[in-house]
Amino acid sequence: MNARRVLAIALKTLRSLRHDKRTAGFLVFMPLFMIAIFGYTFGGEIENVDVVVVNLDVGSANGSVADMIIGDLASRVTLRLTALSSPDEAVEAVRLTDAWAAIYFGPEFTEQVEEGIAVSALGLFAVPSVVELHLDASNPNIAQTVVTELQASIQVVLVEHYDMNPPVAVVEDRVYGEGAEFIDFFAPGVMGLAAMMVTFMLSIISFVRERSTGTLDRLLTTPVTEGEIVGGYAMAFGIVALIQSTVILVAAMLLFKVTVEGSALLALLTIFLLGVGSQGLGFLLSSIAKNEFQAVQFIPLILFPSILLAGVFWPLEAVPDILRPVSNFIPLTYAVDGCRSIMVRGWGAGDVWPQLAVLAGFAAATLMLSAYSLKKRG
Repeated sequence: MNARRVLAIALKTLRSLRHDKRTAGFLVFMPLFMIAIFGYTFGGEIENVDVVVVNLDVGSANGSVADMIIGDLASRVTLRLTALSSPDEAVEAVRLTDAWAAIYFGPEFTEQVEEGIAVSALGLFAVPSVVELHLDASNPNIAQTVVTELQASIQVVLVEHYDMNPPVAVVEDRVYGEGAEFIDFFAPGVMGLAAMMVTFMLSIISFVRERSTGTLDRLLTTPVTEGEIVGGYAMAFGIVALIQSTVILVAAMLLFKVTVEGSALLALLTIFLLGVGSQGLGFLLSSIAKNEFQAVQFIPLILFPSILLAGVFWPLEAVPDILRPVSNFIPLTYAVDGCRSIMVRGWGAGDVWPQLAVLAGFAAATLMLSAYSLKKRG
């Protein structure tokens, strides 16, 4: 091996990068982008979880134990409390996903706590006082956080004010997610992420290749329109995404016993719309890239924010406030939310139509812009 020839080839390669300003910028700024988004995302903790509280406790001469517990909960940044007057209204708020949990204190809660203290002081068994917790457990991380925070507040209040730990039981009623495990929360996110990655990467690279080899130019000399070209590619890659999602879903159900409370076909439709929109985005961005190497540069710019900010691996409530608004502009967010609602909550098309509408709009917009870009380029 000749060292001078190796050095000459290395210098030639570096000089070619100098003339490609987009690639040079990518090599410098992409690592900064990645470390910044990873650092902010992994540094976040679950905050501002919406919880409704119904407090009918009449208290005693010593005050209301329920008020003390609610006051301690309100001092924690993890939960965001809203007071309601009706237990039925609180449960309905959880059912409509306006809140992750509803906490209910009965009229005799303080009386029962003080009776338990008196009975325990005599060395006798005391019947536990009951706090009802109606929970949306479709996200195990958030559900566990709510339970942990409630139990911690109960412990703090009773130990500080009564210098003992009287029996108080938190009785859980899971409105959604009964029997669900972490894999049930994880699977819908993986389905959406896999479909997005495959369709986006295939579309952006293949379109650049078709253009660089002259295939697109030859197609445009035929009666085929730009919209038909984009539609044909969209159908092909959409079928690929659909097959892949079906394989993932069937494997998850058979191997890991993933629960599908709603319609599996509706979940696949959600993933299909995401796949079509992702490939439309790939077609659109491919018109900016001059070669396959530049096309590859768009992949991490799209995928990293989607992976970290769409709620695939951890809840959006754990995303820092400075980055959380970005999640609303990421299509994968709506696909993951829709699939989880279908698979874990058992929702139908009438319940997830907002997510389906966003994904359908995303697909239509990217495909139309892709066709327009191709026509303008032609």
